[in-house]
Amino acid sequence: MLVVDTPSGDGMETECRRKGFYYLASSYNNRAGRLNDGVNATTTDWLIFHHPRSLLPKGAIETILNFKEPCWGGFTHSFDRNHPLLAFTSWWSNHIRGNLRSIYYLDHCLFSHRSLLTDHPPFGSKDIFEDTEFCLKLRKKMKGKRIKKFAVITSSIRFQKNGLYQQALLNQYLKARYFLSADSQEMNIDYEENLNLNQDYRSK
Repeated sequence: MLVVDTPSGDGMETECRRKGFYYLASSYNNRAGRLNDGVNATTTDWLIFHHPRSLLPKGAIETILNFKEPCWGGFTHSFDRNHPLLAFTSWWSNHIRGNLRSIYYLDHCLFSHRSLLTDHPPFGSKDIFEDTEFCLKLRKKMKGKRIKKFAVITSSIRFQKNGLYQQALLNQYLKARYFLSADSQEMNIDYEENLNLNQDYRSK
């Protein structure tokens, strides 16, 4: 287990050492940079990119390690809260965006065989939608695989803090801006407003 972190004095390194995790200090302030640093710092054949607010069920990692051929993809998505809108969001993520388009967000907990990560940097350099950049590169090589047997449980904190429908509308608005090639930092500032879960712009 490798934790890639932008040092902030929050005790992350000490906690990682205590738990026996490898710790890598990154100079990047965005998640794309940290994910790319993680790829470069490891040598294993298989990589699983764990979302910081998602839980992988027992046995999920072993499933990836037992694959005989190189592949990439994500686990089945679910939320930690029951609500029709959240259930629909997960269904769309799994069956439409995932199965049909091979676009999986990081909260699916992405995985890939190292041999497929030939386009550098694999997660690009944008402040947001780095997971989409990753999938767009890999789906040119082969269709992404969704692991149906295991569902990750993802925090719905953004929906809880911002409101279910407000967050859903914001997500769609940001996707439209992404495909129109809007500035990624401006998009992420809007995404992180009042939350600062992935990146803190308050000091800028």
